[in-house]
Amino acid sequence: MIPAIEPGQRETRCQQPMEMSALSVGRGAGHAIWDALAVLMLLSMLVSPADAFLSLPSNATLFAVDPDFTIRQIDPRSSSRGWLLGTGWGLPPLFFSSNVNGLYHRCDFLFPMGCSEESAFRSKTRFTPFVDCEWSKTPPFEGHSRWLTAYWGRSDMGQHYWGFFPFYGYSYRHRGVDSDLFVLFPLYYESRYDNERTIRILWPFITYANSPGRHALKAWPLVGHDIIGQEYENKFFMWPFFQQICRYPGTLEASTYTASPFPLYARLDTPFSTTVDMLWPFITYYHHYPTGHRRYSVRPFFTYGTGGGIKELSIFYVYSQKTDYRKGMSEGSSSGYISVGDDEVFTERKFLMMSSIQKRYRKGCLVYAKYKFWPFAEYFWDAKKGSHLKIPELTGLKSDWWDLNLGRLLRVIDIRDTPITRELSYLFGLSQRTEFKTMPHIPAPPKPGEDSWTELLAGSFGKR
Repeated sequence: MIPAIEPGQRETRCQQPMEMSALSVGRGAGHAIWDALAVLMLLSMLVSPADAFLSLPSNATLFAVDPDFTIRQIDPRSSSRGWLLGTGWGLPPLFFSSNVNGLYHRCDFLFPMGCSEESAFRSKTRFTPFVDCEWSKTPPFEGHSRWLTAYWGRSDMGQHYWGFFPFYGYSYRHRGVDSDLFVLFPLYYESRYDNERTIRILWPFITYANSPGRHALKAWPLVGHDIIGQEYENKFFMWPFFQQICRYPGTLEASTYTASPFPLYARLDTPFSTTVDMLWPFITYYHHYPTGHRRYSVRPFFTYGTGGGIKELSIFYVYSQKTDYRKGMSEGSSSGYISVGDDEVFTERKFLMMSSIQKRYRKGCLVYAKYKFWPFAEYFWDAKKGSHLKIPELTGLKSDWWDLNLGRLLRVIDIRDTPITRELSYLFGLSQRTEFKTMPHIPAPPKPGEDSWTELLAGSFGKR
């Protein structure tokens, strides 16, 4: 998938840094992941100073539950400014019980594998990987249950479904599509979304579609042609050596990728830039049209860029220097946590070398944030480009070719939110779709915290 193209400057919401809450669960993909993170943060409070001055009638521990957790897990109708008090007791990770009087009760056992939860709004039981059940207690009473590979459920539109993987099964609005059907998977799989009907035989090798929304015939990796509406066209021969991908023509997100043959030659054209790779990833040329900036890279020896008021130089990834004459700002190799230049502040906190939190503020407003919890997840937000959530993110490779061809196939969840589209991929690319926004906008920025382990875990899984 081609990375989001940076459009012109758009109005964005200015988010000032905020203090970290006692317990916070975000609004991202993967509720099971958030359940585990929520309990992990809850358990961390057991060692807080609260026990030093709170006298309780039992051996329970008192904890505060902030509005995010309240909205998502306890009472969706509660005030976003409300706080609740709960009690918990047990011997984690073997057993821990948490309770908010009259609203919520949860027991975790062999954390993070098992839990049982009851509230006024849902009932949930999980013991990974054997059991996973979750049912709503409020209209439209949707939910699902899975015992080993047998499952059944009800969609939010009242449609019942069931299956016994990999022999036979179908579902509605459950795996990122309107409906799907499989027989002896991966022998036969069929999915429907809006006006698209796609059939896959011996997934992922044979793909066929002949519907108003999609026309495709692919015998991967030999030859293929795929057209989705007016927004996407992909042609390949002996993938990935000869390939051409056109996306969103006539829009700010328009792009054309050509490989002929890869890795000897690859080119990416957008309304704002051109990138040419020779002997990828060793030789790269980049030209940014609005500023006139050009960058030449011969990896791993050097990178040199000039034009548009910016000059940059990197030698053997050991020495780097970047000067922005437009702002009178110069940045060089440094190990400092905070760097300040003109009206910008950049911070970076590393955890165990491979994980990090990066943030950039402009005039006190957050304009860029990246959370990398390697190898489990990575999330970035940019005030111009939007956001991208990747679970897991094993390689850390940053290249157009990688995102186009293999990146999504290694991820359970891949959600890219650009100013005009929302691109979703689930289950290693088995379910993919693109949604166009009625009004151009980007997601709300993350809530900056204290650059702690708690914020790293929550931010990497998409908490905003």
